Amino acid sequence: MSVGFAIALGTSVLWALYLVITRHIVGAAGFDPWAYTLVQVLVGGLVLLWLGRRAPADWRGLLTPWMIGYGMLRVWITGMSSAALVYLVATQSTLLSTMNVLLGAAAAWFVHRVAAPKNERVALVLLATGLAVMTIFLSPTTAYAGALWLLASESGVVVAALAVERHPRNRGEDIAERSRFAGDTLIVTSLVLILAWSVAGLIGVTRSPWDAGARAFGDPMLWVWGIGVGLVFRGPGQWFSFYALRVAGTQGYLIALTLMPIFTIAFEFAGAGFGWTQAPTMSRGEWAGAAIIGAASIWLMAARLRPGR
Repeated sequence: MSVGFAIALGTSVLWALYLVITRHIVGAAGFDPWAYTLVQVLVGGLVLLWLGRRAPADWRGLLTPWMIGYGMLRVWITGMSSAALVYLVATQSTLLSTMNVLLGAAAAWFVHRVAAPKNERVALVLLATGLAVMTIFLSPTTAYAGALWLLASESGVVVAALAVERHPRNRGEDIAERSRFAGDTLIVTSLVLILAWSVAGLIGVTRSPWDAGARAFGDPMLWVWGIGVGLVFRGPGQWFSFYALRVAGTQGYLIALTLMPIFTIAFEFAGAGFGWTQAPTMSRGEWAGAAIIGAASIWLMAARLRPGR
C-alpha cells in the first residue's frame, strides 16, 4: 500500500467519524449549523496556523484571488450539501456523494487527458450502476431534488481537490509551509462563510447571525463542541486531506473517500448499539444500490492497493 493511499484511507475514516458525531451533536443539541460550522472551521484554521508558525507569514496571501475563490468554493460546497440534507437522509447523502469519483475521473481526463487505469474502469461502471439503482429507488420522491443539490456540491469538491493538488504551496517539502497553507484556507473559508451568512440574512434567505434574538453564537455548549471538533477533526482532517491530495492525487483521494459510506454506516450502527445514534434505514432498492456502491468501492481500493501502485 502506498503511503499516500494509506493516508487517504485514514482521512476517510476520520471524516466518517466526524460526520456521525456532527449529525448526532447538531440533531440532539439543536445547534445552529452555520454557527457550529463557523466555529470549528475557524478553530481548525487557527490550530494549523500555529503548527505552521515557522513558515514566513504574509497575511496578504489570504486575499489572493485563489484563496478567495477557494473560500467561496468551500462555502458553496457546504451550502449545497446542507440544501441536499433537507431532502435526503444522512445515509442517502453519504452514499450518493461517491459520485465525486466519477466526476473526478471525468475531470482527470478533461484536464490532464489521463484516463482511468483499465483495472479501475469496470469498477467505475459498477459504481455508476450502483448510483443509478440508488437514485431510481430514492424515497420519498422529493429526494431527487436533494440528489441534484448534492451533484452541485460534489462538483465543487472535485474542483477544490484539483486546485489544492496542484497548488505550489501544497507541493513543497516544508511541513510548516503546508500547514500554514491549510490553515489559511480554513481562515479564508470562515471569513467568506460569515460574510455569506450575513448577506443571506440581509436578503431574508435565512436568519441573520446578528439578529438580537438569533442566539447563533450564544450557546456555550456550541462553543465547547465547535472548538473540540475543530481541534480533533476539522484541523487534522484538512491537513491530512491536503497531504493525501499531494501524494495520492485527486482520483486516489476520491477513491479512498468512496469507502466513507461503509465506515459511516458502521459507525452509525455501532452508535445505535449504545443508544447514541439511530441505525440507518432505507428501502430494499436503496440498500441494493448501496451494496453495489460498496462493492465498487472495495474493487477500486483493491486496484489501488495492488503491488506496483
